[in-house]
Amino acid sequence: MASNMLSLSINKSGNVPILLGGTSSFTASIRNLSPTERYYNLSLSLALPDGLTLSSSTITQTSKTTNTDGSSVYYWTNLKDLAALEVPYTFDITLKSSTTFKNGSSIPFGYVFSNIVFSCSVDTMPRGIYDLGNEKFSQSSTISFKAIRFMCTSSTSGKVLKGAGSSLSLNDYSQVTTCTCKFTNNTTTTSTVNISILLDDGIRYIGNISTSGTDASSFLYPNISTVSINGKQYIQLYYSAITLSKNSNTTLVFSYAIWNRYNNNLGDLLIHGTKLNISANMVSTSDSDSYSSTSSFSAMDLIISTSVTKSLVDIQTSLQFKYIYSVGQYYDLKDIAINYFIADGVYYNSSTPSPVSAVDDPTLKGFNLNYNFPTASKNSQSTVTINAVISSFYRYKLDSNNNFLPVVAFDSFIESTNISATTIQLNSIVTDSASTSCSINIAALKKEFLNGYYSDGSLKSISTLAPGDFAQYRLTYDALTLKATQKAIFVDDFFPLSTDPINNLNYSYGGYTPSTLTPQLIDPHGVDFNYGNFPGNSYSTITFKVPIALLGSSAQNINLLKLKGLNTNNIAYSNRTQVTVNIGTPNLQLTKTVTGPNINSIKAGEVYSYTVKISNTNTLGTETDAFNFTLSDAFSTWFTLIPSSISVSGTGASSAPTVTSSGIQLPINKLAPGQSLTLFYSVTIIDTLAPGVKIQTTATNTNPYSQIYLDGGTNFQYSSLIKTASTTISAPIIVLSKSYIQDTIKIGSNITYVLTLTIPQGTIAYGVTVSDTLPSGLQSYLNSASRNGFSVTPTVSGSTITFPSEGTIDARLNSQVITYTLLYKVTSGSKSLNALTSTQTNTGKVIYKQTSSGSTLTINTPLVVTINHPNIGMLLSVTDRTSSITSTTTANINTSSILDFKLTFQNNSNVDLINGVIKIPLNTNFIFVSINNSVQCSPYYDTAAKSIILSISSLVASALGFVTFTLIPVSSLRAGSTLTMQATATQYYNTLSSYLYSGEQSNILSIVTTPGVSLLPNPSDRIDDSTSYIVTKPGGTATIINNFKNTGGGYDDYSLAINAVSIPYSLYIDDIKIADVAANTKYQANLPVLSNLAPNSTKIFKILTTIPSDSNLGARYDFVVTVASKTSPYPSKTVLNIDPS
Repeated sequence: MASNMLSLSINKSGNVPILLGGTSSFTASIRNLSPTERYYNLSLSLALPDGLTLSSSTITQTSKTTNTDGSSVYYWTNLKDLAALEVPYTFDITLKSSTTFKNGSSIPFGYVFSNIVFSCSVDTMPRGIYDLGNEKFSQSSTISFKAIRFMCTSSTSGKVLKGAGSSLSLNDYSQVTTCTCKFTNNTTTTSTVNISILLDDGIRYIGNISTSGTDASSFLYPNISTVSINGKQYIQLYYSAITLSKNSNTTLVFSYAIWNRYNNNLGDLLIHGTKLNISANMVSTSDSDSYSSTSSFSAMDLIISTSVTKSLVDIQTSLQFKYIYSVGQYYDLKDIAINYFIADGVYYNSSTPSPVSAVDDPTLKGFNLNYNFPTASKNSQSTVTINAVISSFYRYKLDSNNNFLPVVAFDSFIESTNISATTIQLNSIVTDSASTSCSINIAALKKEFLNGYYSDGSLKSISTLAPGDFAQYRLTYDALTLKATQKAIFVDDFFPLSTDPINNLNYSYGGYTPSTLTPQLIDPHGVDFNYGNFPGNSYSTITFKVPIALLGSSAQNINLLKLKGLNTNNIAYSNRTQVTVNIGTPNLQLTKTVTGPNINSIKAGEVYSYTVKISNTNTLGTETDAFNFTLSDAFSTWFTLIPSSISVSGTGASSAPTVTSSGIQLPINKLAPGQSLTLFYSVTIIDTLAPGVKIQTTATNTNPYSQIYLDGGTNFQYSSLIKTASTTISAPIIVLSKSYIQDTIKIGSNITYVLTLTIPQGTIAYGVTVSDTLPSGLQSYLNSASRNGFSVTPTVSGSTITFPSEGTIDARLNSQVITYTLLYKVTSGSKSLNALTSTQTNTGKVIYKQTSSGSTLTINTPLVVTINHPNIGMLLSVTDRTSSITSTTTANINTSSILDFKLTFQNNSNVDLINGVIKIPLNTNFIFVSINNSVQCSPYYDTAAKSIILSISSLVASALGFVTFTLIPVSSLRAGSTLTMQATATQYYNTLSSYLYSGEQSNILSIVTTPGVSLLPNPSDRIDDSTSYIVTKPGGTATIINNFKNTGGGYDDYSLAINAVSIPYSLYIDDIKIADVAANTKYQANLPVLSNLAPNSTKIFKILTTIPSDSNLGARYDFVVTVASKTSPYPSKTVLNIDPS
């Protein structure tokens, strides 16, 4: 058993950043580490989670599967063979991030896409499972990606000549290079970022900014500064708070040059070959998101580059190599030596200028050219051209018989050059190297679909295939324009699983046909053709038919055609082409229409015509034939078929339709894309059509077959192709309308209801009976009913009144109308507070049958009746005679107030009211004085109930009345009291019923005694209402007077406070000594003398103090007096009394 020496590595690890809504890439490297064994049929797979898809890859995927959870797997089949220790095969993959998951939820920033599995597999034998002893080796690697908000890249040349000039003050730079920075943002939101571009010490910023892309205008003017980092001077381009648009992609290009020395050409020497960096960094202003990118390059005094005129060549092809060496700004060069090596297989002809030596070196196995140039000046550039030709045979590669090996397809030739020179000013050696390559072209490969054939071998006229078909292809291997031999050529045709079987196919060959060209099966599901060594300027074709077995899916029906070969060094190469096997299905469309006199109001004896059309479209490009299926349309018992009306038209093939009692069937033999069949027939509506009949009939089809059906054969029948189409024709319905005769209805009113029954023309109804249902407990039947103006006696059961049955009503010739009346009385109702109306619902009903023995059908007709109610609206107001202020919400009073109240009331309904009573309860803190005036009522004061009672004998609709009365508050009312008053309607009636109405209320009126306080300076010392000013000589007695008053609406208590003063004093109230207060002591007290003070009570506060005789000139003593009510909201007043002695 062989050892698994397959190696797989991925160039990125961890949470690889991927822009949300954008792309990100990685590279897989696959190598055969076996020193002796070749591996075959390298295949790859990539498993992606929900939210990620494949954007692109080195080679297009062969197939894809999608799972229900949104995950997917991509496959690449049979890419190439791997020789022992062959250089690694690299494969690039770019992924795209969605912004939402499959279920529609948003993908957040920072989300990690995990379980991304990249796998590779190889066979140890060329034909895989079809070779005895084959083993399959595989390797897998897991990678994850993290959704980010934004990203950036910076890029520049890998080697840059030094040439930034002599100093910052001069623009004498000569070697200017550009750097390109790209900034991209996610597709869902804008991003505001700070951007910094940092140029290493040794780089001179030139400028020449150009921008392009979405947010180009935002990048035109960076802030440019020098920043010091670890003792080195960096140039910084800074953009502050740049807002990147959604899905933006912006490019910034600027110019720079390289100094000869660090620190703007003033520091240490910048040695030839030194690595320098340009880095770009983005940081979000709103969170911690950031992203960085760095590009590196070498600072050079001398650079050599080489190129070739053709990268893909053929034997006997002339080509030209060119190398250019360029010198920087700072040093002249001498002793320039250049070596140019041309690989075996390429023959050197000439050079301009000529080399000092040109040797076909058997040791190096190629031409070795040497050039010497004495000097090169600063900023100079020199070019050397070398002419060569691709040989037909190698000069140093031999076969086992010592014959020269031919140059074959995919052989590559690497030409390399080295340069060495001495700087004249420094006398130091500088070097550089470069290489270029070309390779022999490979043959072209093509697979063509020629024709499709039915299972019986007949030619199809369409290209879309179906299970049971044969697909004819031609494979073409084209080397007509390639002279070189192609070594060890195999052509592999890998079929999708929907094509089967693939063994024992008949092949027809054209062109070069070696004896080895025997098809062999190859894994997976393919056929392998061995051409051996394919001669130049030749071609080969293979033509065959392959059967189609299954439908497959568009992502799976991919046919891979691949060639593989070896070059002289036995390195495998391949070329491939993929074609989609176009396996389709019929795209059936079914429509049904009906025409006649009036499809929404049919009548007995009328004729209606049905048109049923089935078609197979040809607009998608994926449609194929539909064979052996049936189109059916159902009949109804409400009509009869007119047999002579049946017809079938169209381009499809069908048999004669068959008719049964339940419907009509059309056998369809074939319906090709673009074809249709139309079935037409007419019916007569039966003579016993009933009202309300809906005749819905449905057409449908069976699933078709992919080929002509063969009894006992293998027949593929499509699924999910059953279509339906329905039409409806309707008889007019029985109409039961309901109304009432009465203008304004109230509780106690009589109502006459009218029910009108209409049987529509062209119908007949059986067992017709009309009834009416009262709202339970709200209305009563008054034993009066009629039918078409004649009195009848209905049956009463609970709240349902049923008229005598009408039996069968025949309206086939003319519509039949019957009118019923019923007399009811409104006995009760339900009124919400302040509502003017309510509703009651009566329901009329008709029951009937559509056939004499059928089930009973019901039609209900509800009628909503509006009941009018009387209603009393009220507004209560008060006027304080002492202030003449009127209020309907809150009135501020005092104990001396005289309060005149007014209650206005109105019947704001549409009906009159009688026997109304309104009650106004009085708070115990009010004293009743008098009732003054009244309109539309008889008021009186109820002493026992302490209420004012209004009696309203009657009040017509919209009429209003009022009452006025006077109250005074009790004299002992305290400040902060709130007395509320509200009127309530306790009873009223309408003019017809004893139904009691009550509960409406007026607005709430609040009578409030608010606390208040006044404190003023002595008028003789007053500066303003809050400040007094006296002057007392040192040693003299100061007298400070403040006047207090209770300005609130009721009795109140107060507290007194005096801030600390630096001298002692005595406090008097109304000349009664209250306290002696020491110096520097705050005085605060709740004094009995300030308790339970009546409104407008006054007090005199007096402070006596002696001004110290040793007081300095300008000394000042402040007496800050504050008095505050002890009733919420605790109003207070402060006076500042100043004595500057």
